[in-house]
Amino acid sequence: MSRSVKINDDLYEAAKVEARKERRTIAAQIEFWVKLGRGVIDNPDLPTSFIADSLASLSEPRPAKQPQYKLEELLANWNPGERRSKEDDAWLEMKPMGKEVW
Repeated sequence: MSRSVKINDDLYEAAKVEARKERRTIAAQIEFWVKLGRGVIDNPDLPTSFIADSLASLSEPRPAKQPQYKLEELLANWNPGERRSKEDDAWLEMKPMGKEVW
C-alpha cells in the first residue's frame, strides 16, 4: 500500500539525484535511506557501509532458478564421441545436487 507524505524539497531533490545514479525510483531511494537509517540505529556495532551493501544486495534481481541435475543423470545421457553444439555445453555450467565432484 502506498501513502503520500510531505518531505522537504531539498530532501526530495537529493533523493532524485541519488535515485538516478542508483537506478531506483525516488520512492525506492527514500525507502532505501529509511531502511539504512533503521539498520544503522538497530546495529550500531556494524559499519554503515556493510549495512548499505547488505541492503543493496537484497534488492538486486535474482537469476531465474536453474534446474538442478544429478551427476548420474548427466553421465547417463553423455556420449564422449558425440559432437556437441554450444547449447549442449550448458550442462557443463550446472553443478550437481549434493556433493561437489570437482
